[in-house]
Amino acid sequence: MLDLKYVDNVFTIKVARAKIGIGSTNEVTCELRRRSSKKVLIVCGENLYKRTGVVSNVVKLLKSEGVDAYVWSGVIPEPTLDSIFEGVKYAMDIMPDTIIGIGGGSAIDSAKLINLYLTYPASDPLEYIPHPVGRGKPIPGPLKPLIAIPTTAGSGSETTPTAVISVKEYEVKFGITNEYLMPSLAIVDPLNTLSMPQHVTASTGLDALMHAIEAYTARTYSTRQRPDDVCLRPAYVGSNPFTDALAEKSIELISKYLRRAYNNGLDLEARYWMSLASYLAGIALGNAGTHISHAISLVLGGITNAPHGVCAALTAPALLDVLANVIPERVARIYELLGGNEGGSVKEKALRASNMVKELMSELEVPNGLLELGIKEEQIPLIAERTLMMRRLLAQSPIEVSKGVIEKILRKSLSLW
Repeated sequence: MLDLKYVDNVFTIKVARAKIGIGSTNEVTCELRRRSSKKVLIVCGENLYKRTGVVSNVVKLLKSEGVDAYVWSGVIPEPTLDSIFEGVKYAMDIMPDTIIGIGGGSAIDSAKLINLYLTYPASDPLEYIPHPVGRGKPIPGPLKPLIAIPTTAGSGSETTPTAVISVKEYEVKFGITNEYLMPSLAIVDPLNTLSMPQHVTASTGLDALMHAIEAYTARTYSTRQRPDDVCLRPAYVGSNPFTDALAEKSIELISKYLRRAYNNGLDLEARYWMSLASYLAGIALGNAGTHISHAISLVLGGITNAPHGVCAALTAPALLDVLANVIPERVARIYELLGGNEGGSVKEKALRASNMVKELMSELEVPNGLLELGIKEEQIPLIAERTLMMRRLLAQSPIEVSKGVIEKILRKSLSLW
C-alpha cells in the first residue's frame, strides 16, 4: 500500500478559458467590454502586422468599441531579453490595462514576458529566469489581463503558464513557468492560421505533436514525492488521466490533419482540427509537462536558427526507441494513434512508433537529422551538458536522465533516413 505521506496522490489542472471556432476573433470586443478595457497593447511580429490582415482586423474591432489600440510589432522569432525589454519600454509609455498577443509562440510568449516585466519591473533582466542562469525569483502576483490569439497551430502558448526566452550569452533558451503567466483568454480561430507558410505549418504542427507525445510519456503524477508545502507543487505535475486523454486525441488529430494542412494551406477543415489539436496538446503540456526532446530542443534552438518544433521533433524517433523499452504500452499506443495498424506484440508496436514519426517528418520535408541543422558530432557532449541544465523539463522524464542517455539520443538523431 502506498504511503500517502510521501507519494503525491493529487494532480492539478490549469487551463486558459477559451473561445474556439471559425470567426471567434470577432468576439474579442465583448471580452474587452467585460473587462472594461480602455487601452490595449497588441504584441505581434512585423511580418504578421504588415503582410496579413489579422492584426488590422483586431485593431478595427477595438476601435469600433471605442478602445485605444496600440501595436508593438517588434516580436522576433525566438525572443531575447533585449527584444522583450524593447517591448516593455514601449508598454511603459502607454501603460495599457489589457494586453493582446497575436501570432505564434514567440509573439504570445513575448506578450507574457512584457506583461510580467511591465507589472513587476526588475533591475536585473535575469530576475525571473530559472537557475542556474538566472535568479529564479517567483512571480509576485497576478498580471494584467492577457488575451492570446494564435495564428499558428503548434505552440499551445495560448493555454500554458510558460514563456520561453533565448539567453544569447549562454547560447540556450529557458522557460519561465508560473501560473500567473497563463493567458486570461485564448481565442482560437482557424481563420487566423490560413496565412501560415508551408514550412511554418510543418514546424508548428510537429511542435504540437511533441507536446502531446512528451506529455503522454511523462512520468506519472503519482510517482512524484509529495511536496512539504502543497502550495508549492510544481506547475508540471506529470502525466495523469486528464492530460492522457487530451494528448491521445491531439496525436490522433495531428496524424489525420497535419499532412492535409501542409499540402493545402486553405483546407479550412484541416486548419480547424489542427488548431484544436494544438490547444489540446497545450493543455497536456501545460499540466503534465514535456521532457527530454524539449529539453534538448532548447539547447539546439540556442545554437542554431532552426524552428523550435523542428528542433524538438528531430530527436523524437530516438527518444521513442529508448522509451519503447521502458513504457512499451504508452509507445505502442502512440504508434496506433499515428495510424499504425500492423499487428504484433505491444513491444513490436512500440518499436515501430519511431518509424511513424520519421515518415511524417519526411513528408513534411524537414531536415534529415541534426547534421542538416549544422550540428557536428563533436558538439554532442556540450549539447548534452547544457541539456542537463533544463531541470524544469527533465524532472518529468520517465527515465533517469544522464549525460550518457542524452548523448545516445543525439547520436541516433544525427541522420534519420
